[in-house]
Order: sequence, then C-alpha cells, then structure tokens
Amino acid sequence: MRQSEIHKKIEKALEDAGLGAREVTPFMRVRVVGLTSKGSTKRVRPKEGLVTIWNPTEKQKQDLVEGQIYCVRGLMPLHSVSDVIYLQGRGSSTLWELLAPKEHEKFEHFFTPRKPVSLSNLGDVPLASEFDIAAVVVHVGEVCLSGRQKKQWVFMTDGSCGSSDSGFEGPYSCLLAVNFCGPILNNDSSSLISHNLSGTVVGFFNLVKRARDQMNHLWVAEASENSSYSVYSSLSTTSHLYKTGDCAQKWTKISCSTIQKLRERVLCIIQGH
Repeated sequence: MRQSEIHKKIEKALEDAGLGAREVTPFMRVRVVGLTSKGSTKRVRPKEGLVTIWNPTEKQKQDLVEGQIYCVRGLMPLHSVSDVIYLQGRGSSTLWELLAPKEHEKFEHFFTPRKPVSLSNLGDVPLASEFDIAAVVVHVGEVCLSGRQKKQWVFMTDGSCGSSDSGFEGPYSCLLAVNFCGPILNNDSSSLISHNLSGTVVGFFNLVKRARDQMNHLWVAEASENSSYSVYSSLSTTSHLYKTGDCAQKWTKISCSTIQKLRERVLCIIQGH
C-alpha cells in the first residue's frame, strides 16, 4: 500500500510538471544520390539528397540496403543547401521499390562501398570528408555549454600506429579527438556521449575529418547529424567495421598500460600542460 501511494504521488508530480507522457517519434535517415543514364550527354555532378523517414516501417528498416537502386514515391522536399536536397516522408506513405539488378546496367557507376579507416592511414582522407572508424574510447570529456549548444570531446585510439617510449609525441600521433555537438533543450546539460564508454571499443560512422591539431599532435574530427556509433558487441558480423573492431578489441586486451599512458596524456592536454 505504501509503495502504491508513493507511485501515485510520483505520477501526479510528473503530470503537474508536464512530464506525464513522453512522445517519441522514431526516424531513420537515408543518404541518396541521383542517377546518370549511360550515354547521357550531361556531365553535371549528380544531386545528393538526405531523406528523413518518420515512423519507418519494418520492411524499410530491413530492405533499404546501401548500393541498391530504388524508385521512391511520396517524398516531400524541405530545402536545398548547395548540392544537397533535404527531403522527408512518412514510413507508411513513402514507397521504396527496389529496381531489378539488370536495370543497374543502364546507369553510370554511382556507389563505392564503405571502407574502414585506421588512424595510421587517416592522413589519406581529405579534409571535410566523412569516414568510419572502429576504436577504443580512451577518455570521454565533460560537457561544455556554448551559447545554445553543448559540446563534448571524445578521445580514442585503435592501436594501428604502434607506440613510442617518448610519450606518443611523435609526428604520427595515435589519438583522435572527436567533437560532438547538440542543442540545449529545456536547460538540459546531460552528456551527449556516456562516460561509461571509456575503455570500450566503438564503431563510429560518418565522422567528418577536420584540420589536424599540430600543437598537440592529434587527429581531429567532428560528428554531424549524419554521424552515429555502435559498441563493438552490437556490430553485425557483416558490418565493414566488424573486422577492424575485432582487431581493436584484441589490441585493447593486451595494451592496458599503453591506453593508460594515452589517457594521462589526454588529461594533460585538457588541463593545458
């Protein structure tokens, strides 16, 4: 009876605070590109689009595969920024019809499969380009508030650069710093990335490469609205990051002292030493 009474008081308090119900609308984003027919005289770069599907159906979650061609119906254009068109649609009212494989031959090549990037070859990735990486999280920084935005830095490594007895201060540092940003809603200053991820191997998708921090010898990237992440244990064995994630996981188990030195170095950078 006591528990029931407390439960009712909590429900009433939440309702009085306007928190009685929380409505969450699931969505997924699909990056698309226009097609160019073979033999076309036009040599204009195909338009890219970012489609937001609200309340996606189970069929769409399972059937939408990278590298396939679809005829899409029921999309609504929102706006266009440079070469990217933003569109949206409702899952039940948006139809994605898969084109037969033989029809692919009618169009110019448009798809390059994803490939994982390691810190040892991150220098080959052009600035402002997106990349995917599997790495162990060395340190998750505190949330910083800036205007209407909150920011949080996450530092990671993957063991691909080897180690150095000189404290990892060489020109090819084995640390990547990623800046995560998000809007402040209702004075919420909670973390964007959980501190519990520290020491965990995580697969990061669609990070954007930024200019290297020459002073601290760090690779730098930032997360965009297209970015996402998944812990190694949740990665599908068919994921292009699974094999590199497995290597990072094995390296982590035998490199505790190296990771601790990197963590200490990160703390020194944060503290300005």
